[in-house]
Order: sequence, then structure tokens, then C-alpha cells
Amino acid sequence: MRALRMVVCVVLVAVAAACGSDGPDAQSLRDSFAQQLSANKFVTNFQRNGDDMTFSGPKVDGGTATWRVHIDSAVIESTQNESQPYKGTVKSSWTADGQPAQPKGNESNLPIELMDNGLSQDSWAFWDTSQKRWSWE
Repeated sequence: MRALRMVVCVVLVAVAAACGSDGPDAQSLRDSFAQQLSANKFVTNFQRNGDDMTFSGPKVDGGTATWRVHIDSAVIESTQNESQPYKGTVKSSWTADGQPAQPKGNESNLPIELMDNGLSQDSWAFWDTSQKRWSWE
């Protein structure tokens, strides 16, 4: 019985190592989301602490706001596309000057400038196997 447990453990470790080396994980999706947000040309003073990000950026009605974005979840699912075998979805909460930016129907209710590079409260990216990175556009 002990030998069987050892074999099972070795197989599980080998499978986990094989899976982790080629495909993305939820942390890489979270990191990519944060990098995509910080790369937005309308975002300044970007700071990240885990799943919380703060920055200065435009308000919906003009002017500048202090924004806070919190990653609520990051989920990866398989697709049937060989060049983009994974779809990652990041759900996030956004506040401007302490006021929640709530989506209205299909509209994110965020300033267009902040969605300039593919992010909103419900964002998705595809894993590019040739580049080994998430593609948000």
C-alpha cells in the first residue's frame, strides 16, 4: 500500500510539473491584467498590492479621479483553438474617488480611455502559445 501511495504521488507531481511548464495559470492572468492596466497611456501613479491596484485616471464626466481596481476572480478555461488554447476571464471591481463604477447592462460605465486597451469589470484574454503570454486585444 505504501508503494502504491508513493507511485501515485510521483505521478501527480510529474503531471503537475508538465501542466505548469507549458500553460498559463491564474496568477499569470492576474499579473497580465495588472500589466495591461498599468500600460494604459491614460493611467498615472499606478500602484499594485496583490489583487488591489490604484492609479490616477480620467473620470466619466471629465477631470481626474483616484481609481481603485480589485481583482475579484481570475478563471482559465480551455478552448478548441490550437493557437489560443486558453481563455482567461478576469472579473474586477472598480471605484473612482470611492464611488463604485457599476456596469449598466452591457455597458461597463467606465471612461472610454480606461477601456482603451481591452480592460473593464469583465475582461478576457486569450493565451498566445507562440508568444507564451496573454493577449487582451
